[in-house]
Amino acid sequence: MEEEAPIIYGLDFQARSLCAQYGETEMVRFLIGTQSLKSENSIHCVEYDEESVLVSKFVYPHPLGEIWQTNAHPNQADIISTVHKGQNQKMSATIYKMSPVPTNGQSIDTLDSTSHGQLEAIASLESRDEKEVAKVLWQPNDGNKVITVSTDSQITLWDFSNEGKLQNAICSEPLCKTHNQVTAANWSPHHGTNQVAVAMETNLQVVDLRSVNRGSIYNIENAHIEPIRDLDFNPNRQYYMTTCGDDGCVKFWDVRNLSRPVLNRHDHYHWVWQVRYNVFHDQLVLTAGSDARVVLSSAASLSSEPFGKLMSDEKDNDEDDDVRSPLADGVITAYEEHEDSVYSVAWSSADSWTFASLSYGGRLLIHRVPRSLKHSILF
Repeated sequence: MEEEAPIIYGLDFQARSLCAQYGETEMVRFLIGTQSLKSENSIHCVEYDEESVLVSKFVYPHPLGEIWQTNAHPNQADIISTVHKGQNQKMSATIYKMSPVPTNGQSIDTLDSTSHGQLEAIASLESRDEKEVAKVLWQPNDGNKVITVSTDSQITLWDFSNEGKLQNAICSEPLCKTHNQVTAANWSPHHGTNQVAVAMETNLQVVDLRSVNRGSIYNIENAHIEPIRDLDFNPNRQYYMTTCGDDGCVKFWDVRNLSRPVLNRHDHYHWVWQVRYNVFHDQLVLTAGSDARVVLSSAASLSSEPFGKLMSDEKDNDEDDDVRSPLADGVITAYEEHEDSVYSVAWSSADSWTFASLSYGGRLLIHRVPRSLKHSILF
């Protein structure tokens, strides 16, 4: 399958956290958090213009330490959160308001210079018992709530709906009584956004936020034989989710029957750090691995479009409808331009055919889904 050459953006420091700027739906923008031990860290807002094939950047200094996770508010482009480690070596979380990126015809600086913005800390996500934070999750769709998951699996729910003022709504007991550490978490966009999945090494629990201290809704014991590194919910099918981990596997689950995964892929040669569904075309799945590879794969048999599309012949209504063959499950393309472990991948919120990947050495690659694949899905 023919591929377009990727757009490359290099950072001066190591990095592992990447997300799309979800509240921005007009411009393709990605947010990267650096992870330097000696220099001041920063958030890089990288903008890609497909028409001019131009990459621009806007940098926000982040004085609170190494950035381990960067999350954008689902619909407010200027609100982000980071999980960071400061000089005290404690993992903490903060919500920021970003100063505006130039718009309305003012292009942000190209790569031969740097423009700086400001991050205004508007809330510190510190639980009452000051536990270390493992993950921050924004409520899908509206972002009126935000969750912190501590390293020992305690869930704290914060209300963010009152003009950006946080109120502590729920603070649960730890989900796990053992010493297993939280390795992944995600918030389901389904079931009224009341369900959250938390992985503690090889095990996975899904809880209902309305009764978070009554135990989990369902568990997957030993979902992977090595720690789970990430999980994602199918955005268009409420019973399907996927996990990935240090065993090199990507597993797809139907939560109505958890005896075994409905699909098990082993397309990486080492640990798989992240897995992400395409929000609009959920047959497309991205994975990032320590083998320095990014894999674009198809899970069409489990998607919301499993049978292709009926295409009627407008010229002759008497002719039988033609059913387009669906994608087969499996690898579509493997991208091998990175030279270090790839920790993060993200689909653009402005263009469903554009995605980015970030490797630890500080290299960001921006790719487009192959045109032939795009046409086969759309037409």
